[in-house]
Order: sequence, then structure tokens, then C-alpha cells
Amino acid sequence: MPLPLSDIRVVDFCTVYAGPFTAMLMADQGAEVIKIEPPDGDSARTMTLVDSTDVSLSFLTFNRNKRSVTLDITTPAGKEAAYRLCQWADVLIINTRVDARKRRGFAYEDLAAINPRLIYVSLTGYGDEGPEANLPGIDIVIQARVGDIASRREPGSPPPRHTPLFHFDMSTSLATSFAVMLALREREQTGVGQKIETSLLQTALSLHSLQMTRVAGVAARGAVRMEGPRAAYLCADGRYVLNTTINIRRGWDTLCDTFPLVELVGDPRFLTPEGRLDHTAEIEEILARQFLTKPAKEWEALFKAAGHTASVVNEIDDIFNDPQVIANDMVTTFEQPGLGMTEAVGRPFRLSGSAALPWYRRPAPHLGEHTEEVLLEMGYNESDVAAMRASGALGRVPNLGDA
Repeated sequence: MPLPLSDIRVVDFCTVYAGPFTAMLMADQGAEVIKIEPPDGDSARTMTLVDSTDVSLSFLTFNRNKRSVTLDITTPAGKEAAYRLCQWADVLIINTRVDARKRRGFAYEDLAAINPRLIYVSLTGYGDEGPEANLPGIDIVIQARVGDIASRREPGSPPPRHTPLFHFDMSTSLATSFAVMLALREREQTGVGQKIETSLLQTALSLHSLQMTRVAGVAARGAVRMEGPRAAYLCADGRYVLNTTINIRRGWDTLCDTFPLVELVGDPRFLTPEGRLDHTAEIEEILARQFLTKPAKEWEALFKAAGHTASVVNEIDDIFNDPQVIANDMVTTFEQPGLGMTEAVGRPFRLSGSAALPWYRRPAPHLGEHTEEVLLEMGYNESDVAAMRASGALGRVPNLGDA
């Protein structure tokens, strides 16, 4: 039994995170993914370098199971080779600026004319239309744009730093992958491809659905507010534990019993969520003293036994040894040439029908590593490839000496 997408061919015409991650999610499910890079490569190759190779941590994270082809699409031969790959492909994922696509002949209309079955994924910062359609968009700026940073601001304080998790990039990839599956399903019925428009801004708004819902004439919103007693506290071992039951109406009594702080239950200041909100400082002072009596792991165990939603505030390094992560095979290990054994997050879900099949096929590629191999598969001969290389259409000869 093959992997679910083993008959799907994808051209990854993207840089950095969201687009390459979308293509990798498909590659992990068996799709044949060809990554087209300019002669100087995906800019992610030079981010978070770990040694002198052209495969950085940023690049290897989102580009396993792909082959790399370098093409200078500003040259006639490079553009023609890219067109051949688009004719071959079922899916094209592109995140270059909208105007640049039109100028270089890579808009949806250009490629649908040569491959009507192509599913063309336009991934932008702000959407394909509107006054900012041609602006570059990055996760950090989107965090400010949609109120994400402001929502984490403490009252009276300046906005906090942005989060380095790039959650809008990552969620855009997951949403885009779902859109591609819908388009492939529709193509089964119609035989015709289509254009998918997806953006960091649209995904960010989707993730803020609760905060973005308003009812006419109703002042209050159903958004989760950053107010009341804080949820995370320092413990006896110098670590923090987070408990979301604090100030939740149904959980307050059991929270007090778990500490135990029974005297708080009958205190008239703390009988209601509104009262606890008015006396936030007093509650935090009491809780802070209590948390310092045990290490974080003991508090976590006590809270979980009482049915609370709680966790030690872990560092990233802690996650690799998390028994729950290990039990569900959430992290994978593979050999990255030039770097050695590498641990990375595996597939974000598991299908029982293909769970036992080997899905890791190849490490993240060096720049242009598969250019000649792929072009020969596309019908070029060795003389053609040599001529293209001599003309500059393929960029530099790949240096794999560090591999």
C-alpha cells in the first residue's frame, strides 16, 4: 500500500517557512515534490546556520523529502524549464509577490493555459487583492497587525515582544494543505484545476475567530481576556507551573482544596469571579507563597489528579523527553548529510491505514542537488543541460563536498 499522496506531483516555488512547510506536509504523505530555487537559493538556507553548508536549521526543518532544482527564470531557458515542471505538476505552491508573478509569466492565468489541471496555490502575506496585495508579509508583522501582540499586553504596560513560534506561518501551512486536498477532490469530479488564494492575514483572522466575533448592539465580547490572577507561578525548585483553573467559576473550590487553602473558600472577597478579579493582587500574593512550598512537578501531579488543566512551564529541550510526545511518535530522527543525526517534529497527524509505512525518504537537499536529475526526467538530454548551465539558466554547479 503506498502513502496517500504518492501519485501527486508538487512544484514548490516558495521561500522561508509557510510555503515550504505546506509542500513538505504533502511530501511527508508521499507526494513527489520538486523545489525550484533561484541561483542563490531559498533565503532560509542562510538562516540559523549550524555549520558552513547551505542547509540551515530553518531550511532542513521544512524541506525534507524534496528534490532541489536551481533555475534562473529571468532567462528564456530557465523559464522554459520551469514551465515544463508546471506542466508536469498537479500542484504549484508559489509565494513570490503578485506583481512579480505577472511580470515574469507565472500568474495563474499563464500556467493554467499550459496545464488546465494545475492546482495553483497563491500564498501571500495579505491576500491577492487590495492595496497591500504586493507587499511582503511575515509572521511577526502579522502578529502586530491582527491584535495578537496587543492581546497579550498587561494593563498599563507597553506591548510585549512578538512570539518566536511563527504560529501564523505554521497554521497557514496546515490550512493551505487542507485547501489543496479540497481542490484535488474537486478536480477528480471536474478534471480541471483551480486557483487557491491563502494568506497569513486570513489565517491569523481565523485563529482569532472568537476575538473577531461581534454582535450588533452587544458591548461585551466572548473573547478570552488577559485579566484576573495570573496562571503561572514560581515553585520551590525554581521552575514554574501553570494552572488555568485559577479564577474559573467551577474550579475555584477544588483549586483551594488541592493546595489546600480552605480558608479562601469562605472569604467574602473571593466568592465570585468578579470578586476575585477585584482582588487579583491579594490572590496572587497568597498563591505565590503557597506555590513555593513544593516543586513544580509535584504541583502538576496534584492538579492533574484533581482534574485541573495544568502543566509545568517547560523549555523546548524538555519536550524531546516528554513521555506523551514519545508515546505518540511526535518527534522523528534522521541523518542529515553534513550535519549528522537530526531530531525534528514528525507529521502532525497519523492515519491508521498508512501509519506503518516508511514516510521519510530523503533529507533536505543541497542547493540544486537534483537539477540535472530532474531535467533529464523532464525530457532534456545531457547536452541540453550542459548548454543551460553554460548560459547561466541553472545557476552555479552545486557543491556537495560537505555532504
